[in-house]
Amino acid sequence: MMQSTPAAVRTVDVTKVYKIGHLDFPALRGVSVKIEKGELTAIIGPSGSGKSTLLNVMGALDRPTTGHIYIDGVDLRKLSDDRLALLRNRKIGFVYQSFNLIQRLTASENVQMPLIARALDMKTRQARALKVLESVDLGRKSNKRPSELSGGEQQRVAIARALVTQPTIVIADEPTGNLDSKTTGFVLDLIVQINKTLRTTFIIVTHNPEVAERTQRIISIRDGLVDKDQYIHRLDSFSGQEKLA
Repeated sequence: MMQSTPAAVRTVDVTKVYKIGHLDFPALRGVSVKIEKGELTAIIGPSGSGKSTLLNVMGALDRPTTGHIYIDGVDLRKLSDDRLALLRNRKIGFVYQSFNLIQRLTASENVQMPLIARALDMKTRQARALKVLESVDLGRKSNKRPSELSGGEQQRVAIARALVTQPTIVIADEPTGNLDSKTTGFVLDLIVQINKTLRTTFIIVTHNPEVAERTQRIISIRDGLVDKDQYIHRLDSFSGQEKLA
């Protein structure tokens, strides 16, 4: 009997409660979602809805209060902090609104940062960084520092940094929030292209409906719960072609 491939991310009855003094503030109230490998998914919702908290627990940056999170079939509750950090380095890439690039480092050196924890030699790190920078059309600017790059180019460096470890999923928190509309379009085109060609799973938190509409699936969060989960179009798991839902 053929075993099914585990989902890229699966949450089961996940809650997250923040304590401030004697008061409890529930950010997530029992969220169960499954995101398959190769999906391009947007998470939307009003401020305070819990979407960023959900992103943090999906990205193994924070542990839920109760419930289970599985990354590529691995139950995160069973991992120590050290093993959780290792999984985060090997299976999850991150892209942030503010780029989070180190200003004194070149584009290549920024992209190499996630590889340092793997104890790879410098020549191997440089080769892998250059290859992924070329994939986002920045090979010729690999020695430029962030201050020498446009906002769109900096975000492409951040995307390259997220991809250099060949992660199971890339988690993007408002990746176009600091970009103008034209540059937003370029970055979204790049994400869609990477998703289609490499089958990289993307989970994008966004306030921008135009960003959400470029994805395959929109999960709406409200008051710490899934309010709506809609496939705009599905990805054929065999051909990699999009199909209308």
